[in-house]
Amino acid sequence: MGPRVLVSFRPDVVVEREDGAVVLAHPWGRFRLRGVDGATAAALAHLSNGGVDPATVREPPVRLLLERLGPALTRTLTVGPRRLATAVATAPDAALQPRSPVTPETEVSMSSFSYLRRADGEAQLESPLSRHRVVVHDAAAAALVGALARRAPVREVTEAVPALPPDAALAFVDLLVAAGLAELEEPDDPALALWDFHDLVFHARSRLGRHDAPFGGVFRHLETHPPLPAVAPPLPGPFVELPRPDWSEVVARDPKLTEALEGRRSIREYDAAPITLAQLAELLYRTARVRGIVPADAEAGLPYDAVDRPFPTGGGSGELELYVTVARCDGLEPGVYHYEAAAHGLRRLDATEQDRVELLAAAWRSAAGRIDPQVLITITSRFGRLSWKYSAIAYALTLKHVGVLYQTLYLVATAMSLAPCALGGGNADVAARALGLDWAAESSVGEVVIGSRPAGAPGPAAGFADVVDATRS
Repeated sequence: MGPRVLVSFRPDVVVEREDGAVVLAHPWGRFRLRGVDGATAAALAHLSNGGVDPATVREPPVRLLLERLGPALTRTLTVGPRRLATAVATAPDAALQPRSPVTPETEVSMSSFSYLRRADGEAQLESPLSRHRVVVHDAAAAALVGALARRAPVREVTEAVPALPPDAALAFVDLLVAAGLAELEEPDDPALALWDFHDLVFHARSRLGRHDAPFGGVFRHLETHPPLPAVAPPLPGPFVELPRPDWSEVVARDPKLTEALEGRRSIREYDAAPITLAQLAELLYRTARVRGIVPADAEAGLPYDAVDRPFPTGGGSGELELYVTVARCDGLEPGVYHYEAAAHGLRRLDATEQDRVELLAAAWRSAAGRIDPQVLITITSRFGRLSWKYSAIAYALTLKHVGVLYQTLYLVATAMSLAPCALGGGNADVAARALGLDWAAESSVGEVVIGSRPAGAPGPAAGFADVVDATRS
């Protein structure tokens, strides 16, 4: 028996009867059917149990129904009782793209953006360029995916997997091509050439449009895991109480917001006299302290304690932590510290001198050797504070939070006449080792170096700068 395709309802389609009509609820909406005849009713029953072979459908209403159901259906490639793979739509506008028939001499390869992973106990083939995922049920079919890593005629690929009949292998390749997971031609898209694989996958999976995974504040772990505490528990070690700035003094000497915003610069050189403990304390207080805790209120839709800080975070998560590595700071011994944002103090960690040196060296390398840091602020994320509530977007959210914290640090440092410079990357393994962190539970996601502003460095601006005239001319 040759290969054939059976269409069935997605597992998350719910069939209900409502006011004499059949209602099909799927991830992207509801589909209402009225006046269901016998053939259509039988087709609906088969779609829920066993599937329908479109090639055998003769009744026009049933053919039209299959076309209209579109992404609510899955398509399973079979050979006799053997299930090879199932194509599942991941977007409401998904459609398998008809191509020229794949022949044994057609050259084909897997898309460089496709990836095979384990999910729900099966192998799933996905790509950010595709609006389908293909669940691979059969080990020989999975082996064929591996054989498609090298561009070659389909005949050579199928010969490499003798456990799969040639006609079934051909049909499987055809399914992968139609789903956009395999390619008949080498891609020639300059826009795609500029993307790294992991960046494009991250972009596609953290935005709606190309996946059907749970998205947003769905509280996926509400019943299985308690939320992480709003404020990280204190670590062992000596505690340095930091002074709190006086509101009246700060307001009296601060420049206006626009002056600080227009004067914001990355400054990579420092004054001979280092930053002081009082300045560091003020910077941390004004940018990252805990201003308040909003108690959990399940009835109001807040099943966890939320955190209020000077910078915004999704759902009041407040998951970011700040660690301070000191090279030179007047009034503070060199070392590695954790900023306890609620108590406004620095907890000295049991880090070795080698740990401190490695953290500072990693920052130096990230800045291409252009900065000899006085103080390094390492920003980490307690990921579970976000992923407990948010699905698909948790890591994207923590990076957004890092961005707003970067800007907050820049503006306050500019107002205080300090020298800030955010770094574009850091060594998460070095940070985890030096800070004593479980890399999977809390890891570094940003770094900022701070020091004393040298004489002559630009400060708050006295006017706007732009290129409007040059652009318009």
